[in-house]
Amino acid sequence: MNGNLTFIGGGNIAQAIIGGLLETGFSPDRMTVADPSPEQGATIERLGVAWDTDNLKAVDSADLVFLCVKPGLAQTVCEALAGSLDQKCLISVAAGITTTQLKQWSHSGLVVRCMPNTPALVRSGMLGLYADPSVAAPIRDEVVACLSSVGITEWFTREADLDAVTAISGSGPAYFFYLMETMVKAAEKMGISKATATTLVTQTALGAAKMAHQNPQSPEILRQQVTSPGGTTQAACETLSQGGFDALVIEACEAAKVRSETLSSS
Repeated sequence: MNGNLTFIGGGNIAQAIIGGLLETGFSPDRMTVADPSPEQGATIERLGVAWDTDNLKAVDSADLVFLCVKPGLAQTVCEALAGSLDQKCLISVAAGITTTQLKQWSHSGLVVRCMPNTPALVRSGMLGLYADPSVAAPIRDEVVACLSSVGITEWFTREADLDAVTAISGSGPAYFFYLMETMVKAAEKMGISKATATTLVTQTALGAAKMAHQNPQSPEILRQQVTSPGGTTQAACETLSQGGFDALVIEACEAAKVRSETLSSS
C-alpha cells in the first residue's frame, strides 16, 4: 500500500496492526500514533513509530486514520477532528459505533467500520469490515492491505451484519477460552496437574483449529470422523447433546448479537 497511516489510540489493536505491518516490511516512517499516555507512547517509539499527544497534528499527513479508542470516547475524539479529515478515510474499530454516527461527528465522508478480535494480537485475527457506499474500491483495497497483516478480512454489504460478526468472531475467542477453561478443570478433577492439563487442552484446541482451517470438510464432518461408534468421543458428545449444548451455544451467540444491537442503537 502507498499511503501514510495514523492511529488515534495506541492500545492493543493499534499495536497489533502496527506490528503486523512492520513484519510485512511497511516502513515505520509512514505511521504515527496519537495517544495521551506516556507509557503507550514509549511502547510505540520502541517499535520505531512516531508518537504524538496531539490528534490534529497526527492526522495532518495521514491518508488512512484508524480510530482505535473505546466506544465511549469516539464522539469526543471525532468531533475534535471534524474538519481535518477531508478526503481521509476513517477506519473505526470502536464496537457499536455506526457509520452514521462517525460521519456526523467527524465530518468525514469516507468511513469504514472494522470488527476485529483479540487473536489479531498474534496475527491470527478475524476482521469483519463494512464500508460506507462512498468509499471507493481502491481505498477498500488499501484498508484490506493494512488489516490483512493481522488476520483474515471479510467485507459485509449490510452494516447490521457487524452485530452478528461481533457475536461470532468478535466475542468468539472468549467462548473457546471458556470451553478450554472448563476442560482444564475436568482434567484436574481426574487427577492431572493444572500445568499438564493446560498443555493438553491448549495443544488440542490449536490442533483442532488448524485441522478445521486447513480442511475443506465442515466441522460437523470432522467431528463425525473422530467419533467412533460406541467409543469415548461418542460418549462425550452424546452427553453434551443431551445437556443442550447446541441450543445453549446458539442462545449465547444470539445474546451477544442483541447486546451489540443495543450498543449500536444507544
